[in-house]
Amino acid sequence: MEIRDPIHGPISLSEVEIAVLAEPLFQRLRNVKQLGFAELLFPGAAHNRWLHSIGVMHLAGLAFDAVFGDADWLGADDRQRLRQTLRLAGMLHDVGHAPLSHSSESLFPSRAALALPDVDVGDPTRQARHEHYTVKLLLDSPLGATVDRAGAPLGLAARHVAALLHDGVRLHDAPFVCGSRDVRPLLSTLCSGEVDVDRMDYLRRDSYFTGVSYGTFDADWLISHLTRHEADDGRVALALEDRALYTFDDFLLSRLHMFLMVYFHPKVVCFDQMLRRFYDERPELTLPLDPDDFARFDDASIWRALRDHAGRSRWAAGITQLRPLPLVGERGWHGRDDDLDGLEAALQAEGIDFLRVTSHGVLSKYRDRGAGDRAIFVRIRPRVGPARFVPLGKATTLFRRRSETTVMERTYVTDEGFARAAAVLTALRAGRTDPHPESPQELAR
Repeated sequence: MEIRDPIHGPISLSEVEIAVLAEPLFQRLRNVKQLGFAELLFPGAAHNRWLHSIGVMHLAGLAFDAVFGDADWLGADDRQRLRQTLRLAGMLHDVGHAPLSHSSESLFPSRAALALPDVDVGDPTRQARHEHYTVKLLLDSPLGATVDRAGAPLGLAARHVAALLHDGVRLHDAPFVCGSRDVRPLLSTLCSGEVDVDRMDYLRRDSYFTGVSYGTFDADWLISHLTRHEADDGRVALALEDRALYTFDDFLLSRLHMFLMVYFHPKVVCFDQMLRRFYDERPELTLPLDPDDFARFDDASIWRALRDHAGRSRWAAGITQLRPLPLVGERGWHGRDDDLDGLEAALQAEGIDFLRVTSHGVLSKYRDRGAGDRAIFVRIRPRVGPARFVPLGKATTLFRRRSETTVMERTYVTDEGFARAAAVLTALRAGRTDPHPESPQELAR
């Protein structure tokens, strides 16, 4: 079977993958948009998490081939099994994703409620995330049973796939140990790390469908220069050839710019926050624990709930009518530095409802991990002498040059409160305490 992908071209599927493809829990991703509300601002961004997951699976196979192509210690059976496990991890990494938006993760129950067997979820009282739901579906649903059945001839189990997607999954066998080498750290890093196949796909895919160029980078060069670092203790880590360092830098900057220009678009952020407010009003809305019910819980389920409550909720009405709240003030964005603290105090005093949202654009969320499980190395090849490995953070200067976080703060108000809020902000800009605008032009500034 072959799927024609607009990003990667023809993608072939194995028999195991075809079996998983037919599962309702995977087919559900056809009805979960990749970018949620971004489609309202970027009309081409109607792509779904189903095709994104296929793309991640494809890149996982390419990355495996690049890393282990010259690994003569990896036997044919282990090579096939491990490659298939990694591809399935890419294919299923989003299967537990909430519908519509990351804001919908507020509908998840506690981690304890998932009753995950032999999984360290951290604090069980904390709210689950989509990664936990993915593990739940792999370990306790018909989807996991299908993976076990289809993967049995290869010696592959659903728990092995889950182990690459969550470090807390405990294994009672050693599927990732080949001789004296443990490749789980490397394969897990390819699923979620500084150079993972998830973001390699979504950056190019989201850039393509939104019609922007920020997410473009030389993916072929980056993948073809992935390699491995074999430590003395047998752990095998992901590494990058030094020739691809500039491509890696471009990859990081592409992600940062996509967040600043697309994912954190002011209207997208506003719709996300309005959805959060709607969820706060409807505590009975939760994500189903039953796998069959979860398979039917998609974007349409949330839109249906929004329409059902549009007559009783200003947040539901605003979303369904595609009316984001007006943006009245910003700080930390293109040199804008409105006094949002003063504005917030004045709005509270006036009884004007508002949303204040902080977005953090981070170059790298892994840069402070040090030499942990997801450590990545760079293989330095001098013109003369043997190659050596150094930690990624010491091989590129980009982390040091762009170590700060880009913080964007925005304040939105209701339509009826906009004029008063604008007057307050105008007075604050002018250093006045009595907000009386001098002209309509100043009011709308």
